Amino acid sequence: MGSLMMEREAQDLSRRFERMWDTDASYVSQAGLERALKKNPEFLFLAFARADGRGVLSGGVPELKRYFAGAVDLSRDPQFLNAVRSGLPALGGFEMIYDMPICRAVYPIDGGYYAFAAVNLRDLFVKLRTQRLGRTGGLLLSDAAGNSLTLSGSFEKFNGAEVREILGRGPVFEISGREGAYIGAAAPVRGFDLFMVALENKAEAFAGINRISWLMAFFLLAVVTTFYFSALLFTRRLGTPVAALMDGALRVSAGEFKTPVSEVTEFAELGALLKSFNSMMKEVDRYHGIQVEKVFEEKQKLELLVSLIHDAILLTDMRGELLYANAAAREILGPDAVPGENERLRRKVSALVDKKARSKSGVIELELDGAARYYRMSVQTLSAKTQNPAIFIVLRDITLERKMQKMKEEFFHSVAHDLRAPLLTMQGYIKLLEKEFEPGAKQAGYVRNVKDSSDRLFKLLENILDISRMEAGQLKPDLKPVDAGAFLESAADSYRAIYDEKGVALRVELPAGRAEFSADRELLRRVLENLLSNAWKFTPRGGSVTASARGEGGQILFSVSDSGPGVPPDQLETVFEKYKRLKSGEGESGFGLGLAIARKIVELHGGRIWAEAAPGGGATFCFVVPAAAGKR
Repeated sequence: MGSLMMEREAQDLSRRFERMWDTDASYVSQAGLERALKKNPEFLFLAFARADGRGVLSGGVPELKRYFAGAVDLSRDPQFLNAVRSGLPALGGFEMIYDMPICRAVYPIDGGYYAFAAVNLRDLFVKLRTQRLGRTGGLLLSDAAGNSLTLSGSFEKFNGAEVREILGRGPVFEISGREGAYIGAAAPVRGFDLFMVALENKAEAFAGINRISWLMAFFLLAVVTTFYFSALLFTRRLGTPVAALMDGALRVSAGEFKTPVSEVTEFAELGALLKSFNSMMKEVDRYHGIQVEKVFEEKQKLELLVSLIHDAILLTDMRGELLYANAAAREILGPDAVPGENERLRRKVSALVDKKARSKSGVIELELDGAARYYRMSVQTLSAKTQNPAIFIVLRDITLERKMQKMKEEFFHSVAHDLRAPLLTMQGYIKLLEKEFEPGAKQAGYVRNVKDSSDRLFKLLENILDISRMEAGQLKPDLKPVDAGAFLESAADSYRAIYDEKGVALRVELPAGRAEFSADRELLRRVLENLLSNAWKFTPRGGSVTASARGEGGQILFSVSDSGPGVPPDQLETVFEKYKRLKSGEGESGFGLGLAIARKIVELHGGRIWAEAAPGGGATFCFVVPAAAGKR
């Protein structure tokens, strides 16, 4: 509030300076000086000075004329220098002269002159003198240089350095004076380099707060005491029904719903709660009975369903101890396959899990009743929050499927072998027919179609025979050193023409250095050519295929990535099985033997082949073979 009052006073002084002279009058003249003093009785002294601070004219009350020695030299006055530097009015230099509160003001006027005035602040002093803080606190008006004027209060006098130190402490502060500690606040006067400071003795300021604190403490103590005895009395009356309610809750948690709680109490609300609790117990008891019946029904249904399943189902703990076995599982384990500790059963279950771990295809072979039987086995770990983990094992009998597959392969092998000789004869006659017609004749096109169909049929027969030889162990690879980079580049070059014709980009990424491995070049080239052919077949026009080779962990990794539709996640493994194929969109999908042959060839070289989703879409087919010693 004091800052705002001083702001209005300073703005009023500025307006007085602005309206001091008429626009047609000479500013710097004795007449103008006397007219200004007459219109503004608060100006006890007024002088004009040049831009260098040298006084030109001065006038005012005799006492102040003697005080300022009749002549004014402002060349070193901080307020004058501030006004010259900023071009704005400057106020400050507060002091008491002849018991009058005086403020010095410097105002720039036209013509390069400055007006210097000693202004009487008695009116402001009277207004603010009533603003007191306690018995001794009050207000202090100061400029930035520390020239201060005590407006109200009876605290000690502070010199310029002490006032500057106070102003540097921030808007709220605590200081130690010569006569004691003070707390205070400082606020700037907007638009002027002035500050209003409020000070009060610290002990006096906090005396009222201390009295209020003691009163509050006494009041809180009285409230706590009253509350304690009231709560004690209330607790005694409330204890019996609450204890009955707690006992009922314990019975419910233990599964006892028949015994109700006593509803006798002095509190109507608590009586309603006890009655509701008894009603809840009855409903929970009824619901519990219904749920138990449903659980038993579902258990019977599940046991019936599991008993009718032809697959063998086993449930064991983490040690292999049997927890459950259906009828099909008991045929495998024996008639004594009942839950409980049984070392023989535990070892038999462990042997099954070991066979599954050693099988790459998930198919295991068991000897039952003197005959070999084949099972596709899956093992899952069941984790529960309330029980120990368990092992869930399912064995599906695929003996009949294996026999049918073997019969089919033997049939295909026999047919392929018997058809090979007449097919070779037919191909010879087809070559003779090709020579009988001109290349552009219609008959020549018919012969080409017959030749292409016979070539496809011959390739199918060769693939069937190759798989049979591989499975019988009759095909042995002729291992020789092979350079991975040259091997990949040669295979890719043989396909560039058909890739360019279709509009598919073929990129080849070679290993950084020389990478060698031992392989049957012709056999392994069939693998790489099969992958490049499939990528060409499944990649649409405008797509791209990347073939790469690199050394990795003592192996040579070959990969072919395309931007086609990709392979469904559930078929990433089955595409390598015989007679499994995907539609290519080209009107021809093959016989489903290429990838099966590729897997057999890679496995003959001690390697591994697999498929995965390519980054950004498409599919990636990879295979690894051991690198040559010293070339890794």
